[in-house]
Amino acid sequence: MSERDASPTSRRTLREEQRPRSRWLWPIALTAVVLVAAGVVGWQWAPFGLAPADRTPVPTVTEDAVTPVAALAAGTCLAEFSSPWDATFVPIDCAQPHVAEQYAVVPVASQFSGEVWPGVDALSDRAMLACQAADALNLDAAGQVAGLMIEARWPSSQAEWDAGVRDYRCFAVTLGSDLVGSLAAG
Repeated sequence: MSERDASPTSRRTLREEQRPRSRWLWPIALTAVVLVAAGVVGWQWAPFGLAPADRTPVPTVTEDAVTPVAALAAGTCLAEFSSPWDATFVPIDCAQPHVAEQYAVVPVASQFSGEVWPGVDALSDRAMLACQAADALNLDAAGQVAGLMIEARWPSSQAEWDAGVRDYRCFAVTLGSDLVGSLAAG
């Protein structure tokens, strides 16, 4: 039976069967186009909402490169940093991007007089005064570094003090950016 031979009732039924497919075709196609467009726009805008990936090459660390904290000089730049209390560090050329620097070694005598152990609380209370002094830190250069944090290390026990550890070790550390050059006072 052809469509012409079909009665009006059967034609209507045939058309009604075809309509649901065409009725859903346009909304599905429109939804697909909107999703593709949203994906393209999201892909274009993604760099503005995500932190950039760290593309700084990480230097290869050898046993010779690891240096005990006591051997670090003022102005030593560091490839890695987790805490001023680490026993060893990996020095790197300050011309290379780096995450931290031991910019000063300040004698405790700059804050205390005498040979008597001042105690951990007294040493920690004055650590930032010693490390943020103009003769320790290049304040102009430090003010230009976003996210800069100053961390300090001091003799942590009377045993260290009695063994001759009498310095504050001052570290400049960055979050999310790299330092280039030194922050040590001139």
